[in-house]
Amino acid sequence: MRGRGGRPPEPPRETLRNFRLFLLYRVLTRLLLFAPYIQLFITKVRGLSQAEYGLLQGLYYLVVVAAEVPTGVLADRFGRKAILVLGAAVNGLGCFLFAVATDFPSFAAGEVLFGLGTAFVSGADSALLYDSLAAERQEAQYPRAEGAAQASWLMATVIGYPLSDRLLVVDGNPVLAYWIAGGLSIVGAGVGLLFREPPRGERQSAREITVGAIRDVVTLPGVARVILYSIGVFALLRAAVVLFFHPVLDAQGIPPDLYGTILAGMNLAGALAALFAHRLIAGAERLVVYLVPGALLFMFLLLAILRAPFAAVLFGVQGAAFGLYPPLTRFLLNRRVPSARRRATILSLDSLACRLMFSPLAVFAGWALGSMGLAAAMAATALLACAPIVMIVTRRGPRGG
Repeated sequence: MRGRGGRPPEPPRETLRNFRLFLLYRVLTRLLLFAPYIQLFITKVRGLSQAEYGLLQGLYYLVVVAAEVPTGVLADRFGRKAILVLGAAVNGLGCFLFAVATDFPSFAAGEVLFGLGTAFVSGADSALLYDSLAAERQEAQYPRAEGAAQASWLMATVIGYPLSDRLLVVDGNPVLAYWIAGGLSIVGAGVGLLFREPPRGERQSAREITVGAIRDVVTLPGVARVILYSIGVFALLRAAVVLFFHPVLDAQGIPPDLYGTILAGMNLAGALAALFAHRLIAGAERLVVYLVPGALLFMFLLLAILRAPFAAVLFGVQGAAFGLYPPLTRFLLNRRVPSARRRATILSLDSLACRLMFSPLAVFAGWALGSMGLAAAMAATALLACAPIVMIVTRRGPRGG
């Protein structure tokens, strides 16, 4: 269906309103200005060990795993809007707690808040976007809409991270970035109050939603394969930026006050990839499905070998893959879910599975960095992350259709 001049038709006014609010919500809640410095802040500024950092990362993902499905059920049972507002507010509180934390218990409490905030938003956000489009029979526009949302906050970081390098990092301490990011997230909660709740169909009990979502994952064609694929790609993406970004840059002699600029470059690659994701998916879906994990694995292997400062540009591969990942995997998953009644819960099950694998992987990588060295730790972590993708490739390829 095309509009005048071969352009896509303009979405209905109500859908367009939710979409514009969604873009703003994404920017405010995901503009985590402290992101380039998390590992640096915890280990170098506050003095915790790499092993303690790995434990904190593992705790975060365990909290997300524990809360993921219950919050998805709440979103399907009572509406996505309230859950998104709560998630933004809790995330803001986590930022504030990190800003004042000085020891492991304080950081652990902050990770619990971050984990809860992630669980509240995960699944509910994409469900609200998809069902807003589906209510007007515009679901075919979802890859374009999700790509635009991904690009919007990534582009915001392209500006925000270099500014953080220069304005918010004082003598290597990024604590101001936590305060400002927390404030932005609280504003995002206010934006969430303006969403219009899309129709969800017949209301079900929490038990019906949970049991039905698990049954759908097992029985709906292709859903389990997509989730396995998502697990592997998520692990590669997160390991690159959460576990090895700082150690690699440190080994290459790159000063911390450039970390934000480098991450901004990665996110610029991600924003561009996200903007064109719908065209890539429409034109070469199966190729993109294989290209994303293949490119990430190649990046890991090169970063484990190279020690020259220019090797930092290889992180651009992670950026591009990160831009493609949500439009691709959520489109593959959403189109296999026939009803809005359990959509947020099924998306939460996908997120749960991703984080369930990454939690022990983060603990392993923290141990490996201290015991095996950087190159061996990167290689071992990347190979472990690929295990779910190897399972579906050796048994049955991850079909795009």
